[in-house]
Amino acid sequence: TLDFDFTMMMMKFPSLLVAAMLLLLPTAIALAPPVDRRHALGAAFGLAFGAAAPAIAASATATTTTSPFEGTFSDPINHPGGTRTIKVIGESIGEYTLAQVEGGGGRGEPKSFVLPALIVGDRAIIIDFSPKGGPRDFTGVLEKGDIKFIRDGNRWPRLE
Repeated sequence: TLDFDFTMMMMKFPSLLVAAMLLLLPTAIALAPPVDRRHALGAAFGLAFGAAAPAIAASATATTTTSPFEGTFSDPINHPGGTRTIKVIGESIGEYTLAQVEGGGGRGEPKSFVLPALIVGDRAIIIDFSPKGGPRDFTGVLEKGDIKFIRDGNRWPRLE
């Protein structure tokens, strides 16, 4: 069965599910065999009414994992004095893993907050900053152990 945290996270933050689907789309297109109109229409109907079905089917192969993104980081440029701790919170499905960012205590931010995130293998993390009033899909990559954000170039140095 699906982990409760995974299901609740997808229901509460559907933008993470959309981001995961968009990340999977190029691979799915590349691997898909050619189809005729009848099968394409059936697939579209299935997507419209059964978006959760692939996740449920994939749960049989879900595995517990750790990630190179896990750890404690700082944000010295935007919120000096604060920390961000990234933790895996559920099982992985393929290379997609649900995580959360627990942080706070920096200048100009709440004392504490929790942000949902999606880790994509060892390549990227997508953080939903909307609980803090920010964007829902802020992507970062690992660079020399730190997290560098694509959109603004900000860097979170690793503390541990």
